Amino acid sequence: MKKKKIVYSGIFIVILFCIAVIFYCIGYEKSLKENQTVTFHAIITDIGANDSYIQVEGLETNDINSRGAFEFSIEDDTKLEWHNTPIKLSEFDVGDCVAVTHTGSIMESYPGKIEKVTKLQLLDDEK
Repeated sequence: MKKKKIVYSGIFIVILFCIAVIFYCIGYEKSLKENQTVTFHAIITDIGANDSYIQVEGLETNDINSRGAFEFSIEDDTKLEWHNTPIKLSEFDVGDCVAVTHTGSIMESYPGKIEKVTKLQLLDDEK
């Protein structure tokens, strides 16, 4: 009788351990997807009134998923840079070449809506 309890306890502990490992792996994979950033190069095609949004056209040299038209908003925590120097949103103009770094998903619409832009970097040599 005592051996059965020990065997059942051992099986129960192994099952709990397996469940814990499975949940750890699922959580780890999910956190990697959420923290993954993507950067692509584009040309600014439109800047909304009061800087409410920016629309860009991805360059042909990008991955196939980063070509086409995209639209996004600039949040307070979005880094705006030119040669690793912070700049203001007003310094971006239509026709500027930029690097867009984002996380999260892109809505499948036209233009594609980028959920969260973390950094917008001006790539032109002169400003």
